[in-house]
Amino acid sequence: MAARLVVLLLALVHAGVSAEDVIRQCDAVAKTECNSGCSGGLMTNAYKYLMSSGGLMEQAAYPYTGAQGTCRFDRSKVAVRVANFTAVPLDEDQMRAALVRGGPLAVGLNAAFMQTYVGGVSCPLICPRALVNHGVLLVGYGARGFSALRLGYRPYWLIKNSWGQQWGEGGYYKLCRGRNVCGVDSMVSAVAVAP
Repeated sequence: MAARLVVLLLALVHAGVSAEDVIRQCDAVAKTECNSGCSGGLMTNAYKYLMSSGGLMEQAAYPYTGAQGTCRFDRSKVAVRVANFTAVPLDEDQMRAALVRGGPLAVGLNAAFMQTYVGGVSCPLICPRALVNHGVLLVGYGARGFSALRLGYRPYWLIKNSWGQQWGEGGYYKLCRGRNVCGVDSMVSAVAVAP
């Protein structure tokens, strides 16, 4: 949800920047606007919350728990703030170029097939693009990964999810690239950050 912010600031990532839990536990205003704590959400609402709240604290000050809890956000301990966010062109070639040029991107997608994902490249035959319901972080791509469903190798997107390291491949998801699978190129954005 807070997506690109965490990876763009590699120096802060080593110190650890708390994003998921702050949004999950503290953004009560947007619960009826597709930003529903542990029930999921989309990144534009998360960005708006982060801009209005003042930013993010370091991971040490607000550790990730992966569970709903009480908001412990302290504006005086903000390590980085979201200055703005922008849409990225909705085309997988342009997404790949933006990823290489500026780092990870926030994407919305249909998470139906993510529920049962355990590994490999996911290439669902039916995954409606119009049902985008989950914000994730697009961190990379590969030219050749095995897809059990397609009985062969396929290019893929590498996606970091917010469901913890016990899910998927250590918290990551490989999704077929090149066909807007599950709406991966339907809602793409990036953030501008300020220390």
